[in-house]
Amino acid sequence: MKRIIAALIFFAATPLLAQPTFKAGWDTYKTGTLTHEYTYEYNSKDTLKLYLTDSSQIFTSPDSMVILTVNFPFHEKGTYKTINYLDKKKQLIKKEEYKDENLLVMNEWKYDDKNRKTYHVEENKVNGNNYRHTYEYATDKKTGETVATESSYFNGRIEFYTKAYFDKDNVKYKEVRLNDNNKDVVHIESYTYGENGKVRDRSVFFPEWKVTKTFHEHDGDLLPKCYRVLPMGTAEKVLLQTRIAFIKRLITKNTFLLSDKDCSDYEYIFRNWTNCEIVLSTTKVNNTKKVVFRFKEKMM
Repeated sequence: MKRIIAALIFFAATPLLAQPTFKAGWDTYKTGTLTHEYTYEYNSKDTLKLYLTDSSQIFTSPDSMVILTVNFPFHEKGTYKTINYLDKKKQLIKKEEYKDENLLVMNEWKYDDKNRKTYHVEENKVNGNNYRHTYEYATDKKTGETVATESSYFNGRIEFYTKAYFDKDNVKYKEVRLNDNNKDVVHIESYTYGENGKVRDRSVFFPEWKVTKTFHEHDGDLLPKCYRVLPMGTAEKVLLQTRIAFIKRLITKNTFLLSDKDCSDYEYIFRNWTNCEIVLSTTKVNNTKKVVFRFKEKMM
């Protein structure tokens, strides 16, 4: 059954490969690059069998300011499309999400002259809901710490305010949630980080009950060596048509790395720095591992 689905995806995508353009919204753009992305799962005891779970094509304009991602879900009819629009600074300013040709959700962002987010709005075209967020920043010149104040609105009405505190290295160490009067504190959340830079503990204080709860985050305990970017380590040329065999050889060659007892979770990114990236990582389901294969083609 999966072979039949894969074949249908191939034939559905073939006309796109012959076209040097792609349509995003009402406009048509030239295709600068086309990236093929395939996601597979495999069991650590059965590395020779890969099971395709997802497939996407990513079209990028020559100036890299418009990016169309077309996703072909296996267990649903139709396709999902995401269009990202970037400004000249490569900041995301607009995002549209479609199912087939139906617009589902639209997001827009604005930034200040320091590239900090000042405005974000999300419009759900299915249920009509609107979410709007505005951001203001204040920096202490002596300490270098910054406080970012977020005002959050739902369908035009203020819902809550949030103050996020960042140290001089721009690491968030505290967040204070205020209710819609911008005075009463709902909760105060503090963060500590592990050696790998991920949050290790979240401490949440609830003033109404004078109670503090601490939540330990597993990801914060993982060693930095479990998240690495590595060369593919082979002179063999990667081809889209022979990706399955190449992935299997890569997994076999790195068996020792993937079986490191210190890394219960891991993410290793293998790159050839030209047109291919392979991500090997763990999942939370039944000791299953995941492989993401990305292959980029220049169309111009």
